[in-house]
Amino acid sequence: MEYREILRILQRSSATSGNILWQSSVLGKNIIPIHFFEIDFISREIVLKYDDETFGLDLDLPIYIKLSYRETIFKVAVFRKGPGSLHFIFPELVKTQEFRKSNRTTFKPNQDKFVTLKSALNHGPKDLASELKVAVIDVSESGLGLVFSENNRNFLKNNRILWITTLQHQNLDTPVIAEVVYINSDVDSGFHHKRQKNLKVGLKISGSLPEDILSHFIQ
Repeated sequence: MEYREILRILQRSSATSGNILWQSSVLGKNIIPIHFFEIDFISREIVLKYDDETFGLDLDLPIYIKLSYRETIFKVAVFRKGPGSLHFIFPELVKTQEFRKSNRTTFKPNQDKFVTLKSALNHGPKDLASELKVAVIDVSESGLGLVFSENNRNFLKNNRILWITTLQHQNLDTPVIAEVVYINSDVDSGFHHKRQKNLKVGLKISGSLPEDILSHFIQ
């Protein structure tokens, strides 16, 4: 659901082949190859090119897009047709495949697992300004699932790249860099606090967390 992540997926997909769209009706599924598509940043629209002489569309039915990059799928309810093209605004929600390469350990809310993050924007690991302590939902060798308060959304908005400096109370000798790869509202109800809206945030780790500290963290 996070705009920048959706935009990144769309940009990756625009450089790949094998993208399709389809419509479903009582007559079956009408599958149409997408020749290519482009992103219009001024109007914040997507423009799809296809063979409209061979393939017809029902303008009263929604269309579904499947992109070859990470098997991404999304629905488009409102669109307009041009000569050999379709135009619609950026999707607010896409479903995409997660390529998890390592086992994941999931925590319960009462385990109170947390990490400390610092901004990496215009700073080195020894010269860091803003700092935030956040709860951990799950961890693997390649990433972390975190719970952020909606009040801290600006921290994420302004800092796509972060330094992980502590796991629980254990300081890392060398901070580990991580990238925000998704933000959504799919948070386990046990992690919710009264009068506070939470976000689930995924971090992709560059490099690795120290094995001894990670092992102690997941116990």
